[in-house]
Amino acid sequence: MTDPSSFDVLIGASHVVVVAGSGGVGKTTTSAAIAVRAAMQGRRVAVVTIDPAKRLADALGIGDGQQIGNDAVAIPLDGALGELSALMLDTRTTFDALIDRYSPTPEQAERIRSNLFYRNISGALSGTQEYMAAEKLFELYSDQRFDLVVVDTPPTRQALDFLSAPQRLRRFIDHPLYRIVIAPSHIGLRAVNAVSQPVLRTISRVVGARALDDALAFFKAFQGLDAGFRDRAQEVDRVLHETATKYVVVTSAEPEPI
Repeated sequence: MTDPSSFDVLIGASHVVVVAGSGGVGKTTTSAAIAVRAAMQGRRVAVVTIDPAKRLADALGIGDGQQIGNDAVAIPLDGALGELSALMLDTRTTFDALIDRYSPTPEQAERIRSNLFYRNISGALSGTQEYMAAEKLFELYSDQRFDLVVVDTPPTRQALDFLSAPQRLRRFIDHPLYRIVIAPSHIGLRAVNAVSQPVLRTISRVVGARALDDALAFFKAFQGLDAGFRDRAQEVDRVLHETATKYVVVTSAEPEPI
């Protein structure tokens, strides 16, 4: 059994604690316990869950009268020397906030947010949730209200996706085909026509011409935002590899979780 004092050392030396493991082993309960312990000892803590299930609220003993959402909610703790706040990731809201932050104009942000392709991918595309979780982590890490962020990840496979999300976004933005699609002139469009038209026609037959048009319109509207997203992804990746970022793997005695 782990010496409880080792967790005190972990809490005292960390700015970020990422809690991971397979499903049903107690990650959320462990995340809540670490966050409460740190707040009791004087840290200003934000605990965020990536899992959309409302287990974190239950683990913190929050009643139905208090809701946890995408913004930090203060959780009262009797006798605490520090402060505790809790959040539950809202992928779409986090993505919208990034679009607003990096769009050169409000009009460009509105074009993106009203695009049907964007509305579909902002909450449902594979990998979007994991990258937005990494973005939320960085947002909380940079927030002067908190000096410790505890992250409750979803089950193991998605947790690994969360950790690799910043690198995958950078690879996507730097991909040659993506650079062609968002090229800022008619040269880029000619390249798409010459190089990709057979592929685009095939995709159009499968997903429909309207869906393809929406996707291309989204990527054109995204022009100018990619540098901000790439730089941000690099910063997120840096935080995940800092010495003050610690990882707690939760398991149980059963062979499958181990």
